[in-house]
Amino acid sequence: MEYKMDYEKEYIYAPKCYESCAGYCCAGFTNPNFKLIRSNFIALPLFDIEYQEYLKAGAINGMEVAKKSEKFKLKGGQTIILHWLHCDKKGLCNPHANRPLVCKLYPILPKVSPNGEILGFFNGTIFDLFFSDKSHPCTLIRENRQETQDMLKANLKDLLKDPNYIFIFMVANIAVEHLQNYIKAKFGTYIIDNIAPNKLAEFWNEVEMAMVLRRAWNTHEFAFDIEKTYKSVAQIWGEFLPIEP
Repeated sequence: MEYKMDYEKEYIYAPKCYESCAGYCCAGFTNPNFKLIRSNFIALPLFDIEYQEYLKAGAINGMEVAKKSEKFKLKGGQTIILHWLHCDKKGLCNPHANRPLVCKLYPILPKVSPNGEILGFFNGTIFDLFFSDKSHPCTLIRENRQETQDMLKANLKDLLKDPNYIFIFMVANIAVEHLQNYIKAKFGTYIIDNIAPNKLAEFWNEVEMAMVLRRAWNTHEFAFDIEKTYKSVAQIWGEFLPIEP
């Protein structure tokens, strides 16, 4: 049985939370130290299974086609397809119910085991990896983290019966950890609160370059962890990614 994204479901229900943070999650990321990453749009990643479901649901007006698509092949020929939507809606997406998964689950994602058990949570977007809970711009993290986590534990049960989504969350967690470890190796920490004021510009410049040039991910270690993760999920659920020669 297949389990698909429920576009009518509020995985995290927090009405008008944007009023407490000036709509941080949808405003784009403004950082005066960034030279290449601009804040006029947010790049939203969708794995192929979600992208196809997103299109069938009707997409978001003005975001019907991915701006970029990439393919990554595992050693066995299994193909990971990643699509990037560019969002400049600043929270005014229509229809709102068709938001991608990364938006529906913001500000956190589940850390899961290969059998779909939730083991914990981590900050859910690439720009939020460097904040402690006390300094995080999102009110849900600062003031309602436990309640938010409890909602996801209850609302993700069906989705976590699908190996595709288990794999997506596991890959996201690996990507986060590799980026955090890359920055920690440079500065001794990846938490912005612990960076000296005279090192902030250097810190954010290193973060930007790590993202743009994919320095944290263009490694044998990262590729090995993705391969290992796929095998661990497929061993339980069977093959689930398309295989291309």
